[in-house]
Amino acid sequence: MRAAVGLMLSHGGGVVEPSMSRPDYEQSALHHSCLLVLLRGVGPSRARILQRAFEKVRRVSHIRVNDSSGNPRTIWIRFVHDHPVEHNDWGDFQTHRRLLGLVTIGKFENQTELNELCRQHESLKVRYGSTLYESRAIFFGPDETPLETIGEVLASPPAGGRRLQDEFTTPSNFKAQAFFYREQDSCADLESRIGDFASALFWVLESRRLERSREKADKLSLLQAPFEKRDFVGLDMESRNNRKRCVGRVMKNLADLSLQAGLVEDALSLYHNANETLRSVGDSLWVGATEEGLCAASAMLLYPQMREIETLHRNSSLQEAGTSPLKNTPEKWRASDATKKISASEATTNNVDGTQQSQQHQQQRVTSNSSSCSSVSSLVTTATNSSASDTPTTSSSSTSTISAAPIPGHQRNGELPGNILKAEEITNYYRKAIINYSKYRHAATIETEAALKASRICIEQNRPLDVAMFLQNILYINLSMSEAERVKRFEIITELYQQIGYQRKAAFFQRLAALKHVQQGSQAPDWNQSYRLMLGSFTGYLLCLDPLEVLENAAGWPALQIDLVQSLITAARRLGHSALATRHMTFLLQTQWDNMSPTEQSEMAVQLQNLSAQCEGSPVPLVLENGTVIPPANLTDLPYCLDLQVKDLPAHLRPQRIKVAKADSGPFLFTPIHFNSVDRRDKKKDKNKIAFQWVQNDLSEVTVRLRNPLPFELAVTDMRLLSNGVVFESLPQTIVLQPHVPTYVALHGTPIEPGQLDLQGYSTHTLGVKSNCRLKHMRGRSFPPNYLVDVIPALPRISVKTSLPQTATFSNMNSADIVVTSASLTLYNGESSSCTITITNESTTLPLEHLEVNINSNVEQELQKKIFRVDEEALKAKLPVPPQSSIEIIVDVYAEADFVCPQPPASVHSSAAAGDYGAASLTHYSNVSTSGHASLPSRVSSPQHRRHEPQNSSFRSTFSGGQSSLAALSLQPGGGRGAGPSSLGSQYSQHIEAQVRLKYSGGDALTAGYCRQCAVSFNLELLPSAQITSWDVLPAEVPSQFYLVLDISNLTAQEMSLNYTDTKNILIEAEESCRVPIPVDRCSLEQVVAARAAEVAENLERELCFRTQLLSFNDALSKLCSIHIAERVKINWLLTGTDIQGIASLRGIVLSQSMVDLTAVSPLEWAISLQETPVQPHSEIVCTVGQSSLLSIQLANTSLQPLRNLVLSIKFYQDYLNGMENYNLETRVAISGPNRIAIPLLKKQEQKQHTCSVIFFTPGRFKASIECTSTPQKQSEQPASLLSRSCPVETENAGQSVMFSSSYDEQQAHVWKFIPPIEVTVVEQ
Repeated sequence: MRAAVGLMLSHGGGVVEPSMSRPDYEQSALHHSCLLVLLRGVGPSRARILQRAFEKVRRVSHIRVNDSSGNPRTIWIRFVHDHPVEHNDWGDFQTHRRLLGLVTIGKFENQTELNELCRQHESLKVRYGSTLYESRAIFFGPDETPLETIGEVLASPPAGGRRLQDEFTTPSNFKAQAFFYREQDSCADLESRIGDFASALFWVLESRRLERSREKADKLSLLQAPFEKRDFVGLDMESRNNRKRCVGRVMKNLADLSLQAGLVEDALSLYHNANETLRSVGDSLWVGATEEGLCAASAMLLYPQMREIETLHRNSSLQEAGTSPLKNTPEKWRASDATKKISASEATTNNVDGTQQSQQHQQQRVTSNSSSCSSVSSLVTTATNSSASDTPTTSSSSTSTISAAPIPGHQRNGELPGNILKAEEITNYYRKAIINYSKYRHAATIETEAALKASRICIEQNRPLDVAMFLQNILYINLSMSEAERVKRFEIITELYQQIGYQRKAAFFQRLAALKHVQQGSQAPDWNQSYRLMLGSFTGYLLCLDPLEVLENAAGWPALQIDLVQSLITAARRLGHSALATRHMTFLLQTQWDNMSPTEQSEMAVQLQNLSAQCEGSPVPLVLENGTVIPPANLTDLPYCLDLQVKDLPAHLRPQRIKVAKADSGPFLFTPIHFNSVDRRDKKKDKNKIAFQWVQNDLSEVTVRLRNPLPFELAVTDMRLLSNGVVFESLPQTIVLQPHVPTYVALHGTPIEPGQLDLQGYSTHTLGVKSNCRLKHMRGRSFPPNYLVDVIPALPRISVKTSLPQTATFSNMNSADIVVTSASLTLYNGESSSCTITITNESTTLPLEHLEVNINSNVEQELQKKIFRVDEEALKAKLPVPPQSSIEIIVDVYAEADFVCPQPPASVHSSAAAGDYGAASLTHYSNVSTSGHASLPSRVSSPQHRRHEPQNSSFRSTFSGGQSSLAALSLQPGGGRGAGPSSLGSQYSQHIEAQVRLKYSGGDALTAGYCRQCAVSFNLELLPSAQITSWDVLPAEVPSQFYLVLDISNLTAQEMSLNYTDTKNILIEAEESCRVPIPVDRCSLEQVVAARAAEVAENLERELCFRTQLLSFNDALSKLCSIHIAERVKINWLLTGTDIQGIASLRGIVLSQSMVDLTAVSPLEWAISLQETPVQPHSEIVCTVGQSSLLSIQLANTSLQPLRNLVLSIKFYQDYLNGMENYNLETRVAISGPNRIAIPLLKKQEQKQHTCSVIFFTPGRFKASIECTSTPQKQSEQPASLLSRSCPVETENAGQSVMFSSSYDEQQAHVWKFIPPIEVTVVEQ
């Protein structure tokens, strides 16, 4: 009933009752056993100088002393920097709240400052004098001499030094013990002195404990909490309940003193007894205190590892790989005490021993069959069940490893006390204590601290739900406190939530604390603390300071994250850190761009632009004053990169490998077996490896396609390439991007040294922020992480000019992109000219050491060599070319053309070809003959008779295998094919496109095997000049020559002067033609023999190579004769009135078999005599009418092969010298004997002779045609063809089958005539 009255009175209104000013948020259950000592700095603030002393004092966390009975005890010390005086009033309720010791530390320079330090020390003693046992003062003087203590006499003072207290003295009213040290003293004995100070506190405490234990029950006074004094006014203190109340409270107070004195087992028994006594009288407040004491004493035995020193934590902003809160969610289940906590030997670095160890307490093990907690300790419990006590008890699994971490300096053997609370009982007892505290309004602070202690115990027990329950209960405690205390409460709750892995709850309270710092109405808002707390809450919102990790994980709640970052930006702005505000706004845009609407994106971009106007953003880390590093944030997607392409150098500047002729290393062996084929074929090529190379000191290009996602123009300035590897000089680029329009941007740079260049992206400066946009950070695009480009050594650069005018358009040939200039030239067929190419080495340091000239064109290689020619020896003599110097290259150009009109053999069947020989044709031919050559044989004027003689046919033969390739080189587009006589006046021009390609190199690149290639586009126009439309071969006056009769047309628009021999010229009007005879030496027998040997050798090679088609000797001989004529006949032409001149070549002329027989020297050697007189060329023979004349003909085979099927024939005719020849002389001449003799075989060097008689019936001039013909074994009638001035039409009969034979005469019909014909003058008798 008294308790109920006290409860009602405690909740009654009226006078303000004394209560604790603020909770001690750092207090834990183990602090119940600690002696509370105030460690305070006095005097001027010299934290850096005194920090060493503070650290040494704090190292004395406990001492070991032997009590009066010789038993060792471990006494724990707790140093605090501030302690409200009113908390001492609660010392009777809980003795660990009573301040027992005072240590001050100060620095002085003179006596005045020392007096002030002493005064402040004494004022603190007075303030806490009601509970203070001992005090010490530590003073640092100005010099570096060893420390001394007041009243201490040194046996041997240090030589050359004075004691500090000899120089300075303390005031007379200063009664505390002081330690003097020089400023730079190492304070080696300070820890031992603090240990002595703690030992002194212990003995005073021990004496008080003994006094309390010896008090008699009838003389006990009622211990009260500060607010309980009015509750017992007017009550009978001698009643039974009150007497029990007094006993119970004193017993509880004695338990507190025993716990502080190191008697944990005695304290447990006293707590249990006090709990039972106080519960019987309904003393709820003190029952809660005994329950809390039981929990504290049990925790000391179960969780001694909780006594660990604070360690320095590294900067949380410098997160290593794998430690990011976004990558690894914090564990909700902590490891057990055996694996998580550090050993006590590591935690305590300095122990002060009072006496020697005498005996060790036995260490108890508590077994458990409970599986309520999933932790490592539960496994240890199962393993240790065999060593448990005989009577098993039920306990939490977290208590099974209590022997794993003994109290430092105190080892126990044996079992734990039987009255110790088990793990789950500790939680229940704390819950009961909190319930009892909650009944008293003035105990709200005690209730809050109890909840915090319970939370820390539950953390050790791996009970996160219980922790959350106790922390949630703190929020409902009605505790009057300042805003700073509220913030502190939220921070402590945040820390505990973080320890159990409740990151989001921790972030909520942390942000709540941040808002409390700057809430509306606050007189001194602390934006610095608000910023710090909001920055620390990033983890709970699944954010981190590195935007790359945020984008990679893409976790969390975007709306909350955006709101948090915006609050952080506001705090940074209020702090005046414009750089931080800009950085966080950049972070917001980079990480939350996809989670914002277009309107929000635009608004945020404008805000960033306004912030960056105060402080420009840069891609470098920002380091805060507390050491936190803010990683750089880059606007990777602003502007948005759609594509990035590494461009090759311009084609004429691209490096190429110098091709080296490979040495013949033997035959190539092919095998279908693939060794290591999987490794070789499945090996993936590096996607980021660029196939081409860049050149040192050459401007290179990367093309980027960008899109502006904002609704307004976006200016991007100072855009550069980001590179790694070799030194690379990037050039800035500026561009203004229109909204939502893809735009190409060319970024340029120059590699300064050779090697491998790593292109990682580009940098931008937009919205006032400099950003490094790397390819590996661009999400949603298939970009490689980088591009690797090989940079080769520097190559020289050249400029090219020509002496010819440029063309309007460049070449359409392959590799036209390497053309740097052009040249155009117009020539007539057969004309020669030259082009001077000037090459200037534009390099400033590199010489031009290698220069190679190649010509490519749209004509065949053989013809190209005839048109273009470069003197390579003269070019090599000009190398090397020094920097800034020039050389000239002469390119000789000859207008090579096929001057011979193509004339297929099928044209011999054309009636048009036969009809061309009319009167006009004969008249024209006669005029040419008369004026051009007086000795031309007169039978040329009789085409009617020659029309039926096959040996006089004029056509281009295609029987020869070598002629078809020559005809293919014709440049005439129509080739004269299908054109009649009217086509002579047609204009045919040819266009040749060529490239003069220059490969050049020098310096280190030449050594590495690289060069460049550029080209000059050459446009050559060939105009028709002269053309040979028809040709024939006629016998000459001497056996060593023949006449080549040509029909030559002037296809130009000007008069042409034609020089066809050394002394003969003729003028041809424009688009007119003429016929000219040209005497040519016959092909010698030695050349024929050589051709025959070459034919035999080639046929032998063909047989060895299993080729079925063999060459005939006729092919070789025909080709030989064609070349013979082309080499000896050069027709020079000149356009009158100009200096345009050229040469018309007969290259490619095709000869029929009869022409070949006249061109080559005859294989037969003739010996003819008439009237027993040898006939000499051009000799005059006179015969008489009616007189028989003996004609003797002797043949000798001078060839290398036998001749078969020979027919010797003798014909007499009359030549009227007007083109008419009369062979009908039956009434004028008679031959006695056969005039046709067959010779089946004429062996090599064999001779045949034939003799007959000739009788002339009428006088006159007669000629004798003596010829020997050979026919093939299977004769095929060959149609005759006359000399034609036209280009006949090609028909379907494009060729004939030819019978091949090894004999000279078995291939085709041959005609060998005795030249010149025998002229006989017949006179009358």
